[in-house]
Amino acid sequence: MISVSALLGCGSSDGNAPAGSAGGAGNGAGGSAGSGTTATAGTESTAAGSGGTAAPADCAAAASPINTTARAECAAPAAYRNLFSEVLCKSPAEVQSKMAGVVQQLFHGSGEDQPIYFELSANSSQAYIEDIASGDVRSEGQSYGMFIAVEMNMRTEFDKLWNYAKACMQQPSGVFAWQMNVNSCTPKSTGQAPDGDEYFAEALRLAHRRWGDGGAINYGAEALKIMAAIAAHDFNANPAIVKFVANTNYSDPSYVLPLFYTEWACFDTANATLWRNATSYARTFFPKVFNPMTGLSPYQSNFDGSAYAAGNTFNADAWRVPMNIMSDFALNHAGSWQPGYATTSAAFWTSQGLDTYGGKYSLTGMAMDQYHGAGLTGANAMLAFGLSPAAARPLLQAAWDQGTPTGQYRYYDGTLYMLSMLYLSGQFNLFY
Repeated sequence: MISVSALLGCGSSDGNAPAGSAGGAGNGAGGSAGSGTTATAGTESTAAGSGGTAAPADCAAAASPINTTARAECAAPAAYRNLFSEVLCKSPAEVQSKMAGVVQQLFHGSGEDQPIYFELSANSSQAYIEDIASGDVRSEGQSYGMFIAVEMNMRTEFDKLWNYAKACMQQPSGVFAWQMNVNSCTPKSTGQAPDGDEYFAEALRLAHRRWGDGGAINYGAEALKIMAAIAAHDFNANPAIVKFVANTNYSDPSYVLPLFYTEWACFDTANATLWRNATSYARTFFPKVFNPMTGLSPYQSNFDGSAYAAGNTFNADAWRVPMNIMSDFALNHAGSWQPGYATTSAAFWTSQGLDTYGGKYSLTGMAMDQYHGAGLTGANAMLAFGLSPAAARPLLQAAWDQGTPTGQYRYYDGTLYMLSMLYLSGQFNLFY
């Protein structure tokens, strides 16, 4: 195990520019001064290619070709690619240090402008992720924190986050209140946000696989309860797609997570048919969602993939779409359209200037602001899984050079950046 505190050293990005929180009911969470424990990055979840040897000097020339062989259902991936070593020639030690530094700062950073993880004052066995800019706690961010913690082997932090989520956020229906008061067990809104529900379920399933169910928390049983609630309250059956919120007849493409559904079909046998249908539909849905000239996806869409009139712009929610598409492609290799999508999207962002592009656009590419945060930098680097090394290098370099966010807007930028970095570094693992 690698002590993150010993590896801290990432720089900081400008924390003053407004990085949007995800819109609608499913906004994120953030912030705490740390629990006083030392977070650790577990080496057992390191990807293939992230071992103890230095990356070869000609690594980019020898980078792995795009895999076109679909992964068998319920089987381990052939590899977890470390693109920073493959394409940028970063040594495994450099990559581990980078990852450890990001998570250390977000969970246990110093001062008032670094961490997003806090223990509850009234109960130190519970912790929350705070959306610093909005001054609340959200199911999206709470579940992101758990997802990051299990991948980085931070069981203490994971359990404290789950203890808070279960005691304070989970509703009798099994889904979660999307918005809570800070440092409190009282909700601001008991309505659910399906993206948070989905990440809670997958984080717990991963914890079940990584740590087992013999401790104080039966991770697997908790995951199954949430999956049942998602199936009952968050999903449309025909077509099988997640709703924006309960009782709506439209979706949010950034909530559509085919990589998760492939795993759930192997784990949640009671709803396996739904999850298989959701996986298949997601892979036909996304090509209808993004603009064919820019690769930009709308914030909201109809179930058939057309843009929903009230949410037909690319904004902070939609930043996550490249991560959802390319994580599925990187590990499942299902479909042939993803490299074309990656090429189109990469060309658009390059045309806008990788240092200067905005974070909100019309779907045809008209900029509506002049700022993008670290979260979008990380998510756009996910396109590299469908690109040649030469085309991937600028996007990966931008993600590598990105400092860990600080300041008022560090919650959404920081969690989305860290989620993307898990995949790009090969740290992400399904724990087969």
